[in-house]
Amino acid sequence: MPHLLMIGECMIELSQNNELGEYKQSFAGDVFNTGVYIKRCLKDSAQVSFLSVIGEDKLSTQFLNLMANEQINSRYLYRCKSNKMGLYIINIDQYGERTFDYWRENSAARQLMQLIKQDSDKMAFSSVTTLFFSGISIAILSPDDLQDFWKFIKCRRSQGCQIVFDPNYRPALWPSPEHAKDAFEIAYSLSNVVLPGVDDHKNLYNHQTAAEIASHLEAKGIGEIIIKNGDLEVLVSARGRRTKIDIIPVTEVVDTTSAGDAFNGGYLSARQNGKSVKDAVIYAANVAGCVIQHKGAIVPKACFDTAITPLV
Repeated sequence: MPHLLMIGECMIELSQNNELGEYKQSFAGDVFNTGVYIKRCLKDSAQVSFLSVIGEDKLSTQFLNLMANEQINSRYLYRCKSNKMGLYIINIDQYGERTFDYWRENSAARQLMQLIKQDSDKMAFSSVTTLFFSGISIAILSPDDLQDFWKFIKCRRSQGCQIVFDPNYRPALWPSPEHAKDAFEIAYSLSNVVLPGVDDHKNLYNHQTAAEIASHLEAKGIGEIIIKNGDLEVLVSARGRRTKIDIIPVTEVVDTTSAGDAFNGGYLSARQNGKSVKDAVIYAANVAGCVIQHKGAIVPKACFDTAITPLV
């Protein structure tokens, strides 16, 4: 059975619930969202685990309950006495586009590599077949911890684990664009599959088109490159061969908060299920299309299951 390990941070999410300024509390984080959608798509045909750190407070315990409800394996989840989960607020405009306010400077997830080193006997990764991380996963780590993270990834890759990376560039999390570029170049060099968005590279590399991004990444020898561009066509480069895949835009967009995460989850699910790259992109676009028609990063399971056919 495939075993996918998601590495990163999950936060407490507050999203606008009505015009009176009331907020709904839930949980979300880019790689965790992706993991949830993978599990919903693959059901019992794959194991999905989350590697991170949370607190020992009541909200962190609520998050553990959410993981159990979504059937996400918590074996690789640490709990920290001194730090709690980070928090963010989603602000959504009339077009469904969002901005964020964050409180994550003391997030427990920043302690990940230190806790792994302190308790290495706990971490048995031999069953992991695919490892997924993002630009946010690495942006929250200190420079020393980031070096340990690269060693961790190299070790997993040397043992035959497929490495998947989504840059998900957030400028506010990095000391400078140069720091982000340096980290992304290492991440790309270690990855078998990458899922960048056009906006990621436009903001960081000044690449203006998906074709420019493809040329940049093909030169690194990455076998599978999936370039997302909002509701426009997806450009795929698989083993150096490029294909443009049209997707059907959603007409009633409610919240794009987790569009990329949902796409990633749908794509990785379909590929784990043996679908072709093209079919995986189409399935992923359908998953993302479902998610952006609901508020919040993780849509109600009943709504998702009604709209999306599982890959079982």
